[in-house]
Amino acid sequence: MESELMEPRGECILILPYPNTKNDLFLNNEMRLLVKSSNYKIMEEVQLRINNPKYLFSPSQLVDLKYKIGEQIDSIIIVGVHLSAKQHINLEEKLECLIIDKFELVLEIFALRAMMEEAKIQIKLAQLKYESPRQRLRLMNRLSIGGAWHTERAGFRGTGENPLHEFDAGTKKREAHLKGKLALLKQQRVERRLNRKRYHHDSLYVSIVGYTSAGKSTLLNALTKTNAASVSSRLFETLDTRIRSFVLDDLKIFVTDTVGFIEDLPTFLIDSFRSTLEESLAADIILIVIDASESSLDLILQKLNVTINTINEINPQNNRVLVINKIDLLTENELETRENLLKEHFPEYEIVCISAKERIEPLTRVIEKFRPKKSYLIKYTPSFIFRSFCHEFATVEKEVFGDHWSMIFSIRKPTYGLDFIKRKAETLQVSIEIEAA
Repeated sequence: MESELMEPRGECILILPYPNTKNDLFLNNEMRLLVKSSNYKIMEEVQLRINNPKYLFSPSQLVDLKYKIGEQIDSIIIVGVHLSAKQHINLEEKLECLIIDKFELVLEIFALRAMMEEAKIQIKLAQLKYESPRQRLRLMNRLSIGGAWHTERAGFRGTGENPLHEFDAGTKKREAHLKGKLALLKQQRVERRLNRKRYHHDSLYVSIVGYTSAGKSTLLNALTKTNAASVSSRLFETLDTRIRSFVLDDLKIFVTDTVGFIEDLPTFLIDSFRSTLEESLAADIILIVIDASESSLDLILQKLNVTINTINEINPQNNRVLVINKIDLLTENELETRENLLKEHFPEYEIVCISAKERIEPLTRVIEKFRPKKSYLIKYTPSFIFRSFCHEFATVEKEVFGDHWSMIFSIRKPTYGLDFIKRKAETLQVSIEIEAA
């Protein structure tokens, strides 16, 4: 797949809306990165004002574009905004060349990067939702030109099934087929998750999210001490959800790496990936990774808001930690400025500063705070020494005294587990029974 993306996919003219605000500048720069990630070669970039609901651009602008295209048969124009189906078809007919808008470009990148079966089906479903309105309009145009626009359904002296009805039925059938395959894969995924919960009921589940190219895959590799996740500066390097695990003291932690977010991500794409994202975000902790090396503070806040808003749409209730990444690229003053900015705008979140390539210990200490609290009931023969020992290494919630003493407690220090308590009881010759409370 990597080799596919390294080969040039063609030359293009990139059309961007004329920037009127900082947000427009940000979106235009992001569009350039998308084109670069999809490996199109930009021959010329044009910035135009959008002022025509039918063609998006004015008649004089269309004439200029037609001149730029010239006699090239395989010309490609990439437009840095979302086109409606009608605008897309109108531009194709007017300019007589291939038109690719922002959403189609994102879908192309997703289709090239997906490796797992579920991700491929999710992308096919998103492509179907994107392409079907355009294909329907092309069919309508052909029917109207051929004089068969008002053809009838089969019947007495009828001209046959209306091609539009056939197209709509075929689209619904393909969509139902893809959704059925996704439902089956979702069921299998849920069963695997339940099995993990069953066999690792006292484990911690962490999900890594963030804007695309924030360093999520690098962090996954650093936490798990592997090279399981592909790392690249390209947008959407990770599409397939990865689950890896590592052990922190005696606590097993499962970590999930998810697809990165961008501004104005198509809703049909989010809907297609919703089931995967819902499961990924149903974790004990959400680590929201931030690229602190961004030169603009406004840009950092904007990308962070996009990520948080997307998470809120899917799962608004969970523990969240803001992870300021790539601090090795900052001076002390720059780091302090960014940390204070995030504390001011997001006071409810815990904030930790790391470099996924060099130093992640501050993050592991934060993760440790979310260790699942598990209570136990212990019954033991009366012993003040053993009772004092339990109070020292565990949090005692309730005690009952009688012929046998008992207490409900949870382990406070992770290095002192139940085995440690059992060995102490054996040393003191105290008979004990322990069970989950």
